[in-house]
Amino acid sequence: MTGRPRDPAVDEAIRRAAVDLTEQHGYRGLSMEGIAALSGVSKQTVYRRYRSKGEVVLDALAGYAFTHLPTPDTGSLRGDLAALLTATFAGQQGVNGTLNRALAAEAVQDQAFAALLWEKLIAVRRESVRELLARGRARGEVAHPDDEFLLDLVYGPMWYRLLFDPAALTPAYAAELARSVALVAAGTRP
Repeated sequence: MTGRPRDPAVDEAIRRAAVDLTEQHGYRGLSMEGIAALSGVSKQTVYRRYRSKGEVVLDALAGYAFTHLPTPDTGSLRGDLAALLTATFAGQQGVNGTLNRALAAEAVQDQAFAALLWEKLIAVRRESVRELLARGRARGEVAHPDDEFLLDLVYGPMWYRLLFDPAALTPAYAAELARSVALVAAGTRP
């Protein structure tokens, strides 16, 4: 006997409650009890779906990335990177940035959570850039042999700025980072 199927509306209510509570009280003020109360479901329902508030937040951010951060195709690697980074940086403003910083802090303290964060969010976003690099390579724009290095060049500065200077995540910074990564990818010094 498998029981009732999960109701997607309940999942969405839980995720929305986590985001709303973080907006109101910060990540430290977020609790599984508060999520249950605001979403209108029991604590048991929340705990059946998620082991921690970090997992709820991770699910919410992964859903946001899936729906709001498509993989662009502008016809050039530099243009694709600029579009992707501009959208990604815009998505880090407000509560999403707060949530991402909280998840990074939680990942430092919990290796199992770090692995989950990598699997559900970071690896998925890296795949988007890997697709951009593959298209760029097909167009002759990528000579650098190490995609992992290029992926780190794309996301390393974002995470650094997100953690220590989120106001620097501007469209101008996205454009400059895209230009620099495209030059390195092409085998040219920035």
